[in-house]
Amino acid sequence: NGLYVSGDYFRTLGVRPAAGRLIASSDDRRGCVGTAVLSYNFFQRQFGVDESIIGKTIRLDSHEFSVIGVSQPGFFGTSIGHQFDVAIPICSEAIMWGANSMLDQRSAWWLDIVGRRKPGMTIEQARARLQVLAPQIYAAVIPPDYPAAAQKRFVQLTFVAEPAASGMPQLRNQYSRPLLILMTVVALVLLIACANIASLMLARASSRRKEIAVRLAIGASRSRLIRQILTECILLSFTGALLGVFFARFGAALIVRFISTTRDQIFIDISSRVGIFAFTAGVAMFTGIVFGILPALRSTKVSIAGAMKGVSADQSLGRTTFRGARWIVAFQVALSLVLLVGASLFIRSFRNVAHQDLGFDRENVLLARLYLERSRVPREQWPTNEDLIEQRVRTLPGIECAAIAWTSPLGRIEWNSYVFTEGANSLTGDDALAEFNEVAPGYFRVLRTPILAGRDFDSRDAANSPKVAIVNQALARHFFNDDAPIGRYFRVPADRDAKSDPIQIVGVAKDAAYVEVREKFPPTAFFPRGQKELTFNRPTLVVRANSTSANLSHSIESVVSDVIPGASLSFQTLSNQVDDNMTEEHLLAMLSGFFGGLALLLAMIGLYGVLAYIVTQRQREIGIRMALGAEARKIVSFVLRDVAVLLAAGIPIGLAIAAFSGKLIEKLLFNIHARDVSTMIFSAVALIAVAFVAAFVPARRAARVDPIVVLREE
Repeated sequence: NGLYVSGDYFRTLGVRPAAGRLIASSDDRRGCVGTAVLSYNFFQRQFGVDESIIGKTIRLDSHEFSVIGVSQPGFFGTSIGHQFDVAIPICSEAIMWGANSMLDQRSAWWLDIVGRRKPGMTIEQARARLQVLAPQIYAAVIPPDYPAAAQKRFVQLTFVAEPAASGMPQLRNQYSRPLLILMTVVALVLLIACANIASLMLARASSRRKEIAVRLAIGASRSRLIRQILTECILLSFTGALLGVFFARFGAALIVRFISTTRDQIFIDISSRVGIFAFTAGVAMFTGIVFGILPALRSTKVSIAGAMKGVSADQSLGRTTFRGARWIVAFQVALSLVLLVGASLFIRSFRNVAHQDLGFDRENVLLARLYLERSRVPREQWPTNEDLIEQRVRTLPGIECAAIAWTSPLGRIEWNSYVFTEGANSLTGDDALAEFNEVAPGYFRVLRTPILAGRDFDSRDAANSPKVAIVNQALARHFFNDDAPIGRYFRVPADRDAKSDPIQIVGVAKDAAYVEVREKFPPTAFFPRGQKELTFNRPTLVVRANSTSANLSHSIESVVSDVIPGASLSFQTLSNQVDDNMTEEHLLAMLSGFFGGLALLLAMIGLYGVLAYIVTQRQREIGIRMALGAEARKIVSFVLRDVAVLLAAGIPIGLAIAAFSGKLIEKLLFNIHARDVSTMIFSAVALIAVAFVAAFVPARRAARVDPIVVLREE
């Protein structure tokens, strides 16, 4: 993992060398020779802390760099989720990329800025200063190929200064909202668990009635007994917290692996910290007191004489404890339904994303990205050799078709620019933006994206031929208000990627996803690869294989090494690339489904515990009813009626909370409304079914009460 840094990068961050020295301003200048600084982790992993590597050279993409130092332990870089192995000066980007260097490309966005404030300067003062400087800086670097309207908006851009203590926020911005939702879910599950334990402790307190009465009778104070019960609750809470910390280590590692993709491995330091243990201990203490205080107060409020005689409970006390337990269960039902509705929405949203029509067939498509800058073949020979690679790959056994493209669908590489059409209705500003790609003939056949009108690219579309393009339906409708604008022309700003000559539309392809799965299909234009004068050095070979073919990567590697010695490849299936693009949706669906199921299980256990408690409290009443001739099924329905009352109290509250909180998750859903009625009905029915399953055992126990035993006790 490489990192481009300026000469003041390490000094600004206060990073010290573990060995040698770090990159300085003298290393970062035009025409610089290659110098490199290793991260301590990489240094330890690759060289075993052998400082003899300092002063020696390493090869990066076939270019030699002199190792001048090692950064201090524990420094992984400033980008959250990523760690660097080797840092090189920004000027070295020209060494790595040659003619495709972005150092002089004013329309390329690829740098982040880190600064250290002067002593006494506040973040607000820094922001104000940057707002003053921004117009001058942006005016000095206006992309010359931008049209006048775009240049005017460009100079209006500004810098946004944020505290850098938690690193560059790209990954945090991507997952902050989903993780905030999931933290809320975790808090709700914790509340349900507290209510669950409280209800179970209330049920357990009825069996300790005689013990509490004896302790009170021999002189124990009520406050002493309350402290004892709270101590038991806190001990139980701390035990659960320790188990939680143990499982959290595996869970955190699992989540990090889950959000990592085949091309973007996420690194987050999840080692245990004192703060984590302190927070866990505080939560354990708090929850222990929260779920223990009510049982402690109720269980110590007992009639000594009645308990010693074996009376079930004081009637007034029984009514109050029953009422308190019922409110606890109604609270659990409401929160469980909120989580169940949320989990159902996220799962259905993920299903909608996964099953939408992306405009191409992703099955059996292999993507091979070519890194030609590492080859020993002269740059001017690359186009001819790429054509030869494409031809040879098509003849490999198991290959149905193949084509080279600038980028592949959902490859997270974007090329866009402004499109200008003829006439007074030409769009301006951001409305004139369109996405671009450069593809070889047969590209649409490989992806099975149909050409709806016109033709595909072919041998007629050469470098000296009139400029042509294939557009998708979105561009045809957006710029021409025509589903088949064959023969119409448009222009793009003159830059190295596209010429200002008029470009004729020769075909219209079906809409397809470009960068993001969730995005509305953007206006997209495809240019023939044969008409590009400058060659990009990391094209993607898109290959469709037969469904029965084996792994073709070795065969493709052999072809590439024969044609362009020294070039390297990275492989990815289009199916995996699409899945990698749905990581956020998959994470939400998986974790919300897990916590929703956990909430349902806790509600089931809590309902069972409270019903068992209620049955114990009302044994005398049940025994009298059975002695007077009540049948077992009547007793069962008598208990289930209590369940219906609890559900009738909790479900409307849960539905109301779910509907109100739907606004918080609306933007995270895809093709489903946050207040979807069918989802709420399904969740309520599922909760009702689980509740009656939980009530079955206490109801059967109530039906088996022996009235003779109960009356004898009385």
